[in-house]
Amino acid sequence: MRLQTRFGKGLCVLLLATAAACTNSAQTPPAPVAQAPAPPPPAPLPVRIVDQFNTMFGVHPGFRANHAKGALFEGTFTPAPTAKSLSKAAHLQKVAVPITVRFSNGGGLPDMPDNHPSYRTRGMAVKFKLPNGKYTDIVCISTNGFPVSNGEDFLLLLKAIAATTPDSPKPTPIEAFLGSHPAAAKAVATPQPIPKSYATEAFFGVDAFKFTNAAGESQFGRYHLVPEAGEHYLSDEAAAKLPPNFLSDDVKARLKKGPVKFKLMVQLAKPGDTINDATAVWPDSNPTVKLGTITITKADPDSLADEKKLLFVPTAVTDGIAPSDDPIIPLRAQAYGVSFARRVNK
Repeated sequence: MRLQTRFGKGLCVLLLATAAACTNSAQTPPAPVAQAPAPPPPAPLPVRIVDQFNTMFGVHPGFRANHAKGALFEGTFTPAPTAKSLSKAAHLQKVAVPITVRFSNGGGLPDMPDNHPSYRTRGMAVKFKLPNGKYTDIVCISTNGFPVSNGEDFLLLLKAIAATTPDSPKPTPIEAFLGSHPAAAKAVATPQPIPKSYATEAFFGVDAFKFTNAAGESQFGRYHLVPEAGEHYLSDEAAAKLPPNFLSDDVKARLKKGPVKFKLMVQLAKPGDTINDATAVWPDSNPTVKLGTITITKADPDSLADEKKLLFVPTAVTDGIAPSDDPIIPLRAQAYGVSFARRVNK
C-alpha cells in the first residue's frame, strides 16, 4: 500500500511486469548462436595432385593432366627364353602378343614442343594383349628413380614448383623443398639431355614388382626398356633447331625403313636393396633378366583420338607379376584414373 500511495499504481504495475519478464527470461534458454559451417574435408590425395597439375598447366579437355602430349604406335612383344624362368605371366611364355605403345612428354601441355628446355622427362607405356583377351601394362619414364617416395611429398614438390617465380625471394619455394628432400635434389641435378628420337631413349620402371615363376619362386625387379638403336642425345642448341614434334616424327621415319625395337629387361633386387621406395636407385651391377623384345611396326593413324580413350596403369598386372608395397604404385594408378575419368567425360 505504501508503494502504491507513494509512487502510484502505474509504477507498481510496471515493476511487477518487469519482474515477471525477468522470471520468464531465466526459465527460457537463449536462442542458439549460429555456428559457422565446418570446412569440407580435403579431397583425396590423387584428386589434389591432378588438380595441382591443372593449376600449373591449365585444363585441356580430353587430355591427360600430365604427359598430355603423346603418340601411339602398334606392334608385338616376343618373349625371350629367359622370361619364363622369372615369371609365369602369360605374355612371358612362348607366344608373341600384340602391343600398343604410347610415347609421351612430361608436363600438362598437349602442344608442348619436344625441345622445351624445362620439361624433359619422357614416358613409354606398353599395353600387352594377353592370350585370354585381357591386358597388362607397364609404365616407364626416362629417369632412373623418382624424386620423392610418397604422394604427399610429390604434391608438395608440385606446389613448390608452381610457387617459384623469377622474383621469388631466396630461398625460393623450390630451393626450400630441395633443401629438405635430398633425393629430389639429386634427381633435379641429374642431367636429362634431349634424345634424338623416342627410339633412342632408355626408359625405367621406377617401382619394384614381384615376379613369380611356375615353380613358385619369387624375385623383385624393376623394368628397363633399352633401345636397340642405342641411346643417342642432342645438344640443347641442336634440339632447338628441330620442329616441335621431332621425337615422334623420327620414329615414323624409322618405321618406313623397318621396325623400331626395344629390349624389355628386368633389373633384379639383391638382398638388402630397398623395394618400396622409388627414390632408391639400385646399383648398375645388379643382375638383369631379358623378358623379350618390343617390336614397333606402325604408327596409329588415329593416335590423337585413340590415346584419349586409353588408360595405362602400373597396377594392371596379371598372374605372375604383382606390385611391391611401394606407395607410389597405387598413387599413380589412382591419379591416372582421376585424370582418365575427367578426359573421357569431356
